[in-house]
Amino acid sequence: MFQKDVPIVENVESKPHNFLMTFQDAEIAAKCRVGQFLQFKAGGLENMLRIPISIARVTGDRVSILYHVVGSGTDVMSKLRVGESINVLGPLGNGFPQDIPADKEILFVAGGIGFGPFPYAMDHFSNWKLFYGVRNEAQLLLQDEIAALEKAGKAFVATDDGSYGTQGFVTDLLDAYLAKDSSNKVIFCCGPNPMMKRVCEVAAKHGVESHISMEDYMGCGIGICVGCVRKIRDASKPDGWEHKKVCKDGPVFKGEDILWN
Repeated sequence: MFQKDVPIVENVESKPHNFLMTFQDAEIAAKCRVGQFLQFKAGGLENMLRIPISIARVTGDRVSILYHVVGSGTDVMSKLRVGESINVLGPLGNGFPQDIPADKEILFVAGGIGFGPFPYAMDHFSNWKLFYGVRNEAQLLLQDEIAALEKAGKAFVATDDGSYGTQGFVTDLLDAYLAKDSSNKVIFCCGPNPMMKRVCEVAAKHGVESHISMEDYMGCGIGICVGCVRKIRDASKPDGWEHKKVCKDGPVFKGEDILWN
């Protein structure tokens, strides 16, 4: 884990309110793993807490993130220019499992900005399919890359309004795909909580292992403040579960272990 100022080499608005930022740092790049995240310091008294964002891609000594402008912190980030610096803490957390057998097909299931960790995963693994759901075409990130993957039969897109791909929920696309053949599959998922809960239900229905990247508000990102706990199943505990920290124990947990209610 590192904490340092890093130089920005790219910060572009790829879709309305959605940005792709790339910074350069060989030490951080060498330590990154698929599914981990970074904490960014946007600056200013109103942005005292860091912003956790998934690692979207690592290319040599360059690290990229995808982020959506939703508050003052990400607004400050969106205004940073090439050549300026941003303070980064990370890489942090436990990412997606790396030891997936080569013959097992990984189903990446992304919802909205939850697509963030999957470009890195697509670069890292070879046997996979992407299921990507957004509200509308304006929210579809890396659209040219996604379109090429669709043509190759590697990606399936759903939009709420039907403006791109199939109209409906991405979980329905996943369910239909697994209904045809659920053997030798594993699911990696990130997105809104209702979508991830439904993915866990679909996975259980078809008997497929799932790994869910949880999103939560984080104070420190390193397990000290205990501000991002979730109920995770643990048969050894008196109540059959315990609170685990999304930042340190996660953000990735087995889908079958997450207690959603």
